[in-house]
Amino acid sequence: MNIINRISRYFLLVALPALMISSCKEDTPVPDFEPEEVLGSFEYDGDTYGIRSVVVYELGNDTQIWISETAGYTTVEQIEKSVGELVINIPNSRLGGQKETFEQNGNFIRYDEKENSGLCMVSCSIDRSSGKIELQFSSQRMKAGVSNAISGHYSGPFSEYKEAILTNQWAYNRKSGEISSARYIDMEDGAPSRFILYGDKDEAVDFTIAPANIGKTVTISTNNVPAGTSVLYDNGEEFKLTGAYGSIKVNCENEKLDISIRLTNEGGKMLRAEYSGPYVKKLGNKSNRCRFDSGTEGYGYNGTFALDGLSVQEGSEVTFRFTPGNATGSTMVDGNMIPVLKVSRDLINEGETDLAKTEKPWSFTYHTFQVYSYDASQPDRPKAADGSIMSVTRKDNGSYEINLEVRYMVDQIITRDKVDENGNIVYTEIQKTDQFGTPLLDENGDPVMEKVPVKEQVTVKVPSSIDLYYNE
Repeated sequence: MNIINRISRYFLLVALPALMISSCKEDTPVPDFEPEEVLGSFEYDGDTYGIRSVVVYELGNDTQIWISETAGYTTVEQIEKSVGELVINIPNSRLGGQKETFEQNGNFIRYDEKENSGLCMVSCSIDRSSGKIELQFSSQRMKAGVSNAISGHYSGPFSEYKEAILTNQWAYNRKSGEISSARYIDMEDGAPSRFILYGDKDEAVDFTIAPANIGKTVTISTNNVPAGTSVLYDNGEEFKLTGAYGSIKVNCENEKLDISIRLTNEGGKMLRAEYSGPYVKKLGNKSNRCRFDSGTEGYGYNGTFALDGLSVQEGSEVTFRFTPGNATGSTMVDGNMIPVLKVSRDLINEGETDLAKTEKPWSFTYHTFQVYSYDASQPDRPKAADGSIMSVTRKDNGSYEINLEVRYMVDQIITRDKVDENGNIVYTEIQKTDQFGTPLLDENGDPVMEKVPVKEQVTVKVPSSIDLYYNE
């Protein structure tokens, strides 16, 4: 009996705990995934980190390599939201596997918001057919008050992130919006020209460049910001250009504005904008003047002159007669009438009026420039196009402040080459003459003929503009 008791006690002391452990193991779920594969690593501040996710992000002429210690990331957004992202920015011309050593100037290695401040070395080869990237990198100094080096390597698969193509749109750090209209404010005194791109409700991008840079590409590097250049975005947020890099290109031609912006700030956030379309041009220095542009040289009046006076006739409508500089009363400038603006009393002190949409009567006349509010009974009269605005403010002392910005189309007769129904130029033969107008003959006495295009006169729509500002 004692032996049986001892055996029972032994069984309880040894077997029971084993059964309990076995039971616990059966209740614990077994992981259904493979261990994370580490195909590369980087060292920073004495610590080594595994590389488990790599995303290649093409940015026009540059390529960014986004690296994370966490497995399974396939987009820039995922890595950006994680802790301790590593980003390498290199120009596409430096891809290929050779070791490239370069100063920052738009090319950087950034880890956890600390960016290299000197030379960096990158060797990067991307094979899209196999989906594999070979990468080595190092930098001797990092910013943010530390002097630790960073270096690493990776050989393995990658995910590709494509940059969205913008068409009359803007984007900041992958937030994007539409661009519906544009305004060009010309200061005319050498001060920076201002361009505003409007979204559905607010200012999407607001920037300035030197007037001399219109029609050129303004290049911004980490150690050089051209004079007169500044950038705001998303209704007034400053895009800091110190430490930034990229470019701004503006071209104004034939009443069309083309803008292309690609900038990356010191923190690696990118601002992009693409716009191609009509715009409103405005005088920015607020002097009393009027500017006319008939859209074509040699047709109508093109130029700017000062406004020295104003007479006002009030009734059911208010008539404003402006006195051009160096003229008095009804004296004409260049043989033309004085500028006259007529507006409905309902438009006084109504703020900025959209002239393309308002049903309240108004008109402006000066020489060949004649534009009116829309009248269904006179549909052929020139009327304001989208983007045209006016504000007429009557101040407490009875004086006026007037701002008028009008874009519209006018008919113009031009001479051009005649074309057939297939769009081919129609030619005719005429006898050639010498410099004195004498008809030429060949050795057989026959006329020497030449083919010349047939000319025709046609009526075309030509964009015209009026910009007027007066403040008594």
